[in-house]
Amino acid sequence: MRTRRREARSGFALVATLWLLIALGAVGLDAALRSKARRQAAANVLDGARARAAALAGSEYARSRLTAALLGQAEELRSEAMASARSSRGRRTVQRRSVSRLFRGVDPLEDPWRSPQDLIVGEMELGTARYAVLMRDVGAALNLNEANETMLRQFFSMGLRVDYAEADKIAQAILDWRDEDEIPRINGGEREEYLREGALVLPANRDFVAIDELRHVQGMTPEIYARAAPFITLIGDGDLNVNAAPKEVLLAIPGINEATVTELLRLRDSGTLPRNDDQLARMVPGAATAIEAEGRAFTRRTTYTTDQVEILVEGWVDGGLVRVNSRVVVSRGNTGATVVFREMF
Repeated sequence: MRTRRREARSGFALVATLWLLIALGAVGLDAALRSKARRQAAANVLDGARARAAALAGSEYARSRLTAALLGQAEELRSEAMASARSSRGRRTVQRRSVSRLFRGVDPLEDPWRSPQDLIVGEMELGTARYAVLMRDVGAALNLNEANETMLRQFFSMGLRVDYAEADKIAQAILDWRDEDEIPRINGGEREEYLREGALVLPANRDFVAIDELRHVQGMTPEIYARAAPFITLIGDGDLNVNAAPKEVLLAIPGINEATVTELLRLRDSGTLPRNDDQLARMVPGAATAIEAEGRAFTRRTTYTTDQVEILVEGWVDGGLVRVNSRVVVSRGNTGATVVFREMF
């Protein structure tokens, strides 16, 4: 009898010990997980700070290259960037030139900001931190807030090959989204029309503040949005660079047609770039017709040089989870590339 009691007590002690070990293990595991989470959070904060610094460094690097290009070093920078992309050799010292070149007329063939991406090395390392830079001529994209009805209609119908009636509806709906009134255009739509269709997002009656808002415009489809987004911007004064814009955007210029754009792109590929409306009219007969028909509407919407550049930078740390993005817009200024817009996200 005593033996059974002794065995029972021993069994209970063993079970209690096992449960105690399990409890201690659970507490230890919880503490380890909490410690790991805290370490990961601290690491993310540190990586975020380093990624932010890398993004800022990338934007300043790009801006400095644009300033140097204005000072007469554009071709040297292009050669240097091309060489750096092929090898790891250091930067070559270049001679600084007079700031007076900022104030002379710019030949498109010598436009220092022509093809701005060619002025930089696209990705660079800063220890374990990295950044990637993408630069775009603001005039190579259609400004959603500045384009008029004709430009919007031509962009969607001719540039993106959307059915004309559908393109006209989208163009008018965009204008209704932007204007301040509640009076819908014939093929457009204001709040009442959106409510009638059960839309979850209603017209803002203001300029677009994000390109993503275009998804909610009446008549817009995911397919059309995906095709349009790469060619749209909300930055700049809306002038389209004849010597830089892609075909889809050039077709938004008032009075232009596909044959004219095809000829213009052929000349561009051969290195023949017009400097002004007169040269464009002489080079491309179809453009002469558009210039004559549209007059100031054509001239007001076009430019022949890169006057503003959008700098997009992504910064990150090798093996890190945090990525920081920077968007900077610079304009030609008396002292170089002048920042007119900056955001981090």
